[in-house]
Formats: sequence, structure tokens, C-alpha cells
Amino acid sequence: MSAAWRYTAMILTGAVLLLGGGIYTLRSGLAVSRGPRAAQEARKILHDLGGGPGLAARKARLARILARLREEQAARGSDAAAFSRRIEETFAGLGLELTSSSEWQPVPKLKLDGAAAFERTLVGTGPFDRLLDAVATLESWPDQPRVRALSVTRKGPGQVAFTLEITAVRSILKEKAKEKEGQKHAGG
Repeated sequence: MSAAWRYTAMILTGAVLLLGGGIYTLRSGLAVSRGPRAAQEARKILHDLGGGPGLAARKARLARILARLREEQAARGSDAAAFSRRIEETFAGLGLELTSSSEWQPVPKLKLDGAAAFERTLVGTGPFDRLLDAVATLESWPDQPRVRALSVTRKGPGQVAFTLEITAVRSILKEKAKEKEGQKHAGG
């Protein structure tokens, strides 16, 4: 009988080993099956975004946005006199005559961190359609000047007299750095 018990014990041991091996194989199979499912989901998301070309288009759009932000930052930090010349040249190029212009005045009501708002009033004459072109041109600049007020009166056939108030936001961080540098050179 001892041989029969021995064979039974060996068969039971083999069955337990096979059961353990089966469970191990099943768990590793499930773990491997999750990998391709995640890859399939990633492929689906990539496909939904337009694939490689879609990602490239999004990357290009983000690069354009970044370039625009850098351009705006540089424009806000630019020289106010050059900005004023650019406004006057734009008006002259469109056939508008500026009869008077105020200096840039601070707008104390507008509080911005690291920046300040300035306004300027321009008075002139010219064709109304050209005035609208000038306003659209100004507001499309990276400096983002905004027209606060525009009053127009008819002056003659196709001609108007206008008063235009422009507001621009300028970076003051750069100006403060220039002042400190000037003080260093003056002091020492």
C-alpha cells in the first residue's frame, strides 16, 4: 500500500504544481493583455487628435502662439517715441492728416502688475473708410493698442474730422531696469 500512497501523493503534488503554474500563467497573460489595450487606447487618442499630422499641426499652432506672445512682450517693452512714430506713419500712409496730438498720459485707474497703461488723443481729418482701416491696423499690432473713444463729424464729401483716444499697455519692468542701470553708471 505504501506504493499506492506514494503514487497518490506524487499525483496530488503534480496537480498542485500544475494548478500553481496555471494560475501564474493566467496572471502573466492578463498582465500582458493590459499592455496592448493601453497601446490601443493610445493609438485611438492619437487617431482622434489627427495622428502625426494632427500633432504636428497642434505643435505648429502652439509655436505660433508662443511667437506671438514673445512679439507682444517685445512690443510692450519698445520705445514709446518709436511707437508714436509708427502710429503717425500709419495714419499718413492711409491718407489721414493729423492736426493735433497729445502726449502719452498715464491712466492711473488701470492697475497692472509689471505694466502701465497710457493714453493719447489724436485729432485729424480724412476719408472715413481710411480712418476705419487705421483703427483696424492699430488694433492688430502686437502692442495691442485699443481705441477708447472715437468721435467723428462730417467735414465734406467723403471727408470726416475725427478725435481718437488710444490706450496702450507698456511694460515698466524694462524701464525700471534701464533707470537702475543709468543710476549705476552715474554713481560709479
